[in-house]
Amino acid sequence: MRIRASFAGLAVMLAVVGCSQQETAGGGGSGIEGVANAMGATNLNTIEYAGSGSVFGFGQAYLPGEAWPRFDQEVYRVQANYQAPAFRLDQTRSQGMHPPHGGAAQPIAGDQRTVAVVNGESAWAENGDMATPNPGGAAGDRRRMLWATPHGVIKAALANNGTLEGNTITFTAEGREFKATVSGDNLVEKVAYLNTNEVIGDYPVEVTYSDYMDYNGVKFPTHIVQTDDGHPTFDIRITSMQPNAAVTMDVPANVTNAAPPAPMTAKSEVLGPGFWYINAGGTWSWALDFGDHAVVVEAITSEARSLAVLEEVRRLMPNKPIRYLLNTHAHYDHAGGLRTFVQQGITIVTHEMNVPFYKEVWARPRTIAPDSLSKEPKEAVFETVSDKKVMTGGGKTLELYYMKNTGHNGANLLIYAPQQGVVFWGDGYNPPPGDDPIDPARTPEYGIDLIRVINENNLNVRTIAPAHGAGSRPYDNLRKAAGLMAP
Repeated sequence: MRIRASFAGLAVMLAVVGCSQQETAGGGGSGIEGVANAMGATNLNTIEYAGSGSVFGFGQAYLPGEAWPRFDQEVYRVQANYQAPAFRLDQTRSQGMHPPHGGAAQPIAGDQRTVAVVNGESAWAENGDMATPNPGGAAGDRRRMLWATPHGVIKAALANNGTLEGNTITFTAEGREFKATVSGDNLVEKVAYLNTNEVIGDYPVEVTYSDYMDYNGVKFPTHIVQTDDGHPTFDIRITSMQPNAAVTMDVPANVTNAAPPAPMTAKSEVLGPGFWYINAGGTWSWALDFGDHAVVVEAITSEARSLAVLEEVRRLMPNKPIRYLLNTHAHYDHAGGLRTFVQQGITIVTHEMNVPFYKEVWARPRTIAPDSLSKEPKEAVFETVSDKKVMTGGGKTLELYYMKNTGHNGANLLIYAPQQGVVFWGDGYNPPPGDDPIDPARTPEYGIDLIRVINENNLNVRTIAPAHGAGSRPYDNLRKAAGLMAP
């Protein structure tokens, strides 16, 4: 799965650029301006702060509805410029659960560092001296992270005609209502707003700030806790803060000159007669000709990707109705495109433990980012798997196995095409590019789980063609990566 847990839930949806210090409620030491004065926000233009604690893998629970998996957050460093506006988040995380339990790119080998930056309309990731443009919605997400800081939310309220009633500041930006709760000392205690996700729709975010200290006249919390949809996403203890620090985040030339992202497209390669491996957006699905209908395996990430996959399947099999979509598990990256198939009347095949979760979250409002199913509702149709299910058609067979007692997910399916000896899974081992089968970023526990499930079910696997990674590979690559076969 792709890493997004570290800052997905932080995105407060405020599209304010260069907040001004205009008076919008009260005057002098009263109203929102009084809160700004108490916190030292009035003359605060930049800030740098750092700490450590725990971060959690958003949408990557072991079972649907459970808390996200925890990681040790070794480094959490923020640089912010409220005038630019610009924001830099430098994070280093390491494995926090032993044995690993759940998703979010577990199990991690060593430390994993990510650096996400925004300046105005430009967003990029840093890797040493290299800058990789992050197009699409990344710039907006990171600007919202900037305005989610304790002083940023006050600046945003002042710039967006916020009101203060009792101890609650309320304002609307980009069509969203945003609330900040202040203490009797005029310090921001809690921020609450709605965010959105392809799987669960609109969901609540709450960020709490406590244990304030005074840093040269600027009040700043030393404990920050956030929950997304009721589950913790991070818990950070701040150990250093510098107000009005020298903060510069110049936009690299290659980011400035980056072309806009191309529309999502899908390409396929042949795994066997009437059997295709489809890549869209860097992740993979299967499509099979089952005679009088087609079957698709996995609807990853988003509606945009699902639409691209559907277009490719209909190009490959123009006269075949798509009857089934096979879903490995309910992690948000693997379930993000399911609703598109539901809207088109396609039956979802998944483990029985996933169905109550899908029914509950798919019934939620989707006011922020409506999808095709919310615009044209249709009742989802499910077929479930408890232990094993065999599907046949057009001379082909698919076998679906419940992956018992594995660490990644407790309601997970392995999908096997016996005639071709090909196996599909959602997560566990992602084949890296090149000839070396070992992924240096991960330890092999989940790969060992996969091999155990394959052996327990006596599967004659010759080829792996999973959801993530560089593409199909010989089965021996998995065995080598798991340390069960010499490289």
